[in-house]
Amino acid sequence: MLIGSYRLLMWLMAPLVLAHSWRHGRREGEWGYLRRRLGHGELGQSEAIWLHAASVGEVNAALPLLAAMGRAWPDRPLLLTTTTASGARIARQTLPAGIQHDFLPLDYSGAVARFLDRHRPRCALILETELWPLLYRACAARQIPLLIINGRLSSRTLRAGGWLRRLYRTTLAHTRVVLARSEADASAFRALGAERVEVIGNIKFAAAPRAETITPLALGRPYVLAASTREGEEALLLGAWQQLRTAGVALPLLVIAPRHPQRREIILRDLAGEAIAVRSRGEAVQSNTSIYLADTFGELPALMAGAEWVFMGGSLVDKGGQNILEPAALGKAVVFGPHMENFRDEARILLEADAAIQLTNPEELASTLSELLKDPQRCAAIGQRAQQVVDARRGMAQRYLQAVGTYCRD
Repeated sequence: MLIGSYRLLMWLMAPLVLAHSWRHGRREGEWGYLRRRLGHGELGQSEAIWLHAASVGEVNAALPLLAAMGRAWPDRPLLLTTTTASGARIARQTLPAGIQHDFLPLDYSGAVARFLDRHRPRCALILETELWPLLYRACAARQIPLLIINGRLSSRTLRAGGWLRRLYRTTLAHTRVVLARSEADASAFRALGAERVEVIGNIKFAAAPRAETITPLALGRPYVLAASTREGEEALLLGAWQQLRTAGVALPLLVIAPRHPQRREIILRDLAGEAIAVRSRGEAVQSNTSIYLADTFGELPALMAGAEWVFMGGSLVDKGGQNILEPAALGKAVVFGPHMENFRDEARILLEADAAIQLTNPEELASTLSELLKDPQRCAAIGQRAQQVVDARRGMAQRYLQAVGTYCRD
């Protein structure tokens, strides 16, 4: 009954789902996107270990495990799927040689069957939170072990009730095991109906960049980076910056790297009245430049490495936060707001080690920025502790390799 209702709902939504997929592929220049998401494409390598990573962040998190599997099991083909075209671009740029990429099929029986027929995977590893009822059911029917790795659940998923919660429970019944990133996540999966759950740890610690591999981006002046900012945060940052300027605080350059660079014109309107240089236009930082808008792709690690310290966006507004392990791994003090639901475990670990600063509300932004600007030694100490926290947990890929091998190797 549950699956039947879900199938009906998906078919009713099919025009919207197909139109959205077509627009996404066209916008991203991925012309075969919709076709691949319908399960069509070339034949894969039989008996591959298949790992699904939805988008850019998940692909980056998966890379250390894929590399470890390639070294440990050179005879076993590997397949990576993504949901987004941006995830596919990163995969093509960074995947070790020999690993095939495809797009995850839409959750329709025909698309799923075509995908599984083409690839015939040995087992399936689903990174973090992707719950697709028909895909999970098809894997179980074909006796393909399906594992959730680095398992976490959003607060929205946990709040689901009634029919949807029962559907999640039915879907999780088709998993061989959930390998969770923390005890709290393990408890959440059990509460949702998962029968077998093990705590391994957060694989994103293994994926964090190493300072010695990143060339810092120099802009000719010291700068503070606001990374991965979301709608409304640029205006909040500007308000705090102007408040400090009025108070006579000596300010470095403020670099804003938005999560979605295509928001450039909206951001420029929000920052009207400031002396702004825009990186995508090739505008240089001048002595009077107050804000540098880094609206480009692929440069965030270099910007983090060159910054005095980092504010991580998506956290002052209700977006769930962004990955704070990246600046922490580079030895940077990181500041974030109250909304860290998507990175709750990472935030907790850093805060317990006095290796990050969390604001309880946007009104604290100006005073916190002022304190950090006046005390560079404190910034350095926080950054050093943050780097130590990450370095102590870089072995997570090997821990996942061992756990995955129990279910997927033979």
